[in-house]
Amino acid sequence: MADPNEIPPLKTLVMQASAVLLTHGVEVEPTSVQGAASHLVETVAKQAGMDQEEAVHLVTPEAVAEAIMKAVTEDDQGVAAPHAVRPARIDARMVSASVESLGHLVMAASQAGKYASLNDDSAVAAHLLDLATEIGAALVKRHADGVAEVPVGALDELAELVDSVADRVEADGWSICPCTEDHGQAEVDAGALPVMRHHAALARGLREQAAG
Repeated sequence: MADPNEIPPLKTLVMQASAVLLTHGVEVEPTSVQGAASHLVETVAKQAGMDQEEAVHLVTPEAVAEAIMKAVTEDDQGVAAPHAVRPARIDARMVSASVESLGHLVMAASQAGKYASLNDDSAVAAHLLDLATEIGAALVKRHADGVAEVPVGALDELAELVDSVADRVEADGWSICPCTEDHGQAEVDAGALPVMRHHAALARGLREQAAG
């Protein structure tokens, strides 16, 4: 049986499904789209008793996109939850910020990403780590005289995600150590909250420079 990943029409299906996802306002890593498409092709092939080369033509881009959107919030779809689902960026503007401020935002993304990872929200963790990488890359590639440029969209996403993680710590009991034993993690979590709120506010403040 042929590997569906090696079937030429699968590449077209992946591109078309990615385009459908963009119409829903989200951008998904191509590897995740390909994984979902491959799973659906294999499933259709087994159900219909046909080769995967034939089954790939029966899977629509809309079906792949729907499976991915469901997998973001549901665990029983048979498709692994996409590891990097992000809002599609419409605002292409850049904003200048001090290297020090952006360094704080890299720290913020890493801290919030660690909380998300330790509390089993892999999608949020992956998004935050992507943002840490993106802002860190801007510091390396686009800095001059203590200033670097970053996308406005990255600041919007970071502020929203860091605040959402802080909300989960505050309201849902997310912890830096979510074990059942008490060994001081409550104090660490309480100290992390104002730091997260401060960093989210910092990202929003930098973003307002573009609006101004």
